[in-house]
Amino acid sequence: MTRLSFPAVIAAACLVASAASAEQYVARIDAPFPGANARLLESLKIVELDIFEHAGAAYVVIEAPDEGYVEAYFFALHLTPEELLMLQADWNAPGLSGLPLEQRLPFLTPTGCGYCTS
Repeated sequence: MTRLSFPAVIAAACLVASAASAEQYVARIDAPFPGANARLLESLKIVELDIFEHAGAAYVVIEAPDEGYVEAYFFALHLTPEELLMLQADWNAPGLSGLPLEQRLPFLTPTGCGYCTS
Protein backbone atom coordinates (compact mmCIF):
# COMPACT_ATOMS: atom_id res chain seq x y z
CA MET A 1 0.00 0.00 0.00
CA THR A 2 1.41 3.40 -0.93
CA ARG A 3 1.50 6.38 1.39
CA LEU A 4 -1.12 8.24 -0.63
CA SER A 5 -3.65 5.42 -0.55
CA PHE A 6 -3.38 4.81 3.21
CA PRO A 7 -5.03 8.17 4.16
CA ALA A 8 -7.74 7.49 1.59
CA VAL A 9 -8.46 4.12 3.20
CA ILE A 10 -8.65 5.76 6.65
CA ALA A 11 -11.02 8.45 5.34
CA ALA A 12 -13.24 5.88 3.66
CA ALA A 13 -13.40 3.82 6.85
CA CYS A 14 -14.43 6.89 8.84
CA LEU A 15 -17.16 7.73 6.33
CA VAL A 16 -18.52 4.18 6.47
CA ALA A 17 -18.45 4.21 10.26
CA SER A 18 -20.27 7.54 10.47
CA ALA A 19 -22.86 6.47 7.89
CA ALA A 20 -23.46 3.24 9.77
CA SER A 21 -24.14 5.12 13.00
CA ALA A 22 -27.06 7.06 11.49
CA GLU A 23 -30.60 5.95 12.28
CA GLN A 24 -33.59 6.09 9.99
CA TYR A 25 -36.85 7.62 11.19
CA VAL A 26 -40.30 7.95 9.67
CA ALA A 27 -42.49 10.80 10.86
CA ARG A 28 -46.20 11.13 10.23
CA ILE A 29 -46.97 14.80 9.67
CA ASP A 30 -50.28 16.63 9.26
CA ALA A 31 -49.69 17.83 5.68
CA PRO A 32 -47.31 17.06 2.83
CA PHE A 33 -44.38 19.40 2.35
CA PRO A 34 -41.74 19.73 -0.36
CA GLY A 35 -38.81 18.94 1.92
CA ALA A 36 -36.20 21.04 3.65
CA ASN A 37 -33.60 23.10 1.85
CA ALA A 38 -30.19 21.60 1.26
CA ARG A 39 -28.37 23.98 3.63
CA LEU A 40 -30.59 23.02 6.56
CA LEU A 41 -30.18 19.33 5.83
CA GLU A 42 -26.41 19.69 5.61
CA SER A 43 -26.13 21.67 8.82
CA LEU A 44 -28.27 19.15 10.73
CA LYS A 45 -26.54 16.12 9.19
CA ILE A 46 -29.91 14.84 7.97
CA VAL A 47 -30.79 13.10 4.73
CA GLU A 48 -34.38 13.08 3.49
CA LEU A 49 -34.82 9.61 2.03
CA ASP A 50 -38.47 9.79 1.00
CA ILE A 51 -41.62 11.89 1.35
CA PHE A 52 -44.91 10.16 0.63
CA GLU A 53 -48.63 10.00 1.41
CA HIS A 54 -50.47 6.89 2.57
CA ALA A 55 -54.02 6.40 3.81
CA GLY A 56 -54.64 10.14 4.06
CA ALA A 57 -51.48 10.88 6.05
CA ALA A 58 -48.19 12.45 4.96
CA TYR A 59 -44.85 10.89 5.91
CA VAL A 60 -41.20 11.86 5.70
CA VAL A 61 -38.38 9.32 5.94
CA ILE A 62 -35.12 10.76 7.22
CA GLU A 63 -31.71 9.55 8.27
CA ALA A 64 -30.13 11.32 11.23
CA PRO A 65 -27.35 10.66 13.77
CA ASP A 66 -29.93 10.44 16.57
CA GLU A 67 -33.36 11.65 17.67
CA GLY A 68 -32.01 15.01 18.85
CA TYR A 69 -31.18 15.89 15.25
CA VAL A 70 -34.68 14.81 14.22
CA GLU A 71 -36.21 17.14 16.81
CA ALA A 72 -34.01 20.03 15.60
CA TYR A 73 -35.08 19.29 12.00
CA PHE A 74 -38.78 19.58 12.82
CA PHE A 75 -38.19 22.64 15.02
CA ALA A 76 -36.36 24.38 12.17
CA LEU A 77 -39.19 23.53 9.76
CA HIS A 78 -41.89 24.70 12.20
CA LEU A 79 -43.52 21.27 11.91
CA THR A 80 -44.80 19.11 14.72
CA PRO A 81 -44.88 15.45 13.79
CA GLU A 82 -47.96 13.50 14.81
CA GLU A 83 -45.91 10.34 15.35
CA LEU A 84 -42.29 9.27 15.10
CA LEU A 85 -41.33 5.76 14.07
CA MET A 86 -37.94 4.06 13.76
CA LEU A 87 -37.08 1.98 10.77
CA GLN A 88 -35.73 -1.47 11.58
CA ALA A 89 -34.19 -1.83 8.10
CA ASP A 90 -32.69 0.42 5.43
CA TRP A 91 -35.53 2.20 3.57
CA ASN A 92 -33.50 2.23 0.34
CA ALA A 93 -32.06 -1.29 0.60
CA PRO A 94 -32.76 -3.39 -2.50
CA GLY A 95 -34.92 -5.89 -0.60
CA LEU A 96 -37.07 -3.29 1.17
CA SER A 97 -37.29 -0.63 -1.53
CA GLY A 98 -38.65 -3.18 -4.00
CA LEU A 99 -41.67 -3.92 -1.79
CA PRO A 100 -45.00 -2.12 -2.09
CA LEU A 101 -45.52 0.54 0.56
CA GLU A 102 -48.01 -1.61 2.51
CA GLN A 103 -45.35 -4.28 2.94
CA ARG A 104 -42.68 -1.78 3.98
CA LEU A 105 -44.71 -0.21 6.79
CA PRO A 106 -44.48 -3.25 9.12
CA PHE A 107 -40.74 -2.56 9.42
CA LEU A 108 -41.58 0.60 11.41
CA THR A 109 -41.70 0.62 15.20
CA PRO A 110 -43.03 3.46 17.36
CA THR A 111 -40.47 5.38 19.34
CA GLY A 112 -40.94 7.81 22.20
CA CYS A 113 -41.42 11.34 20.99
CA GLY A 114 -41.88 14.12 23.53
CA TYR A 115 -42.38 16.75 20.83
CA CYS A 116 -44.99 14.84 18.78
CA THR A 117 -48.70 15.57 19.01
CA SER A 118 -49.73 11.98 19.74
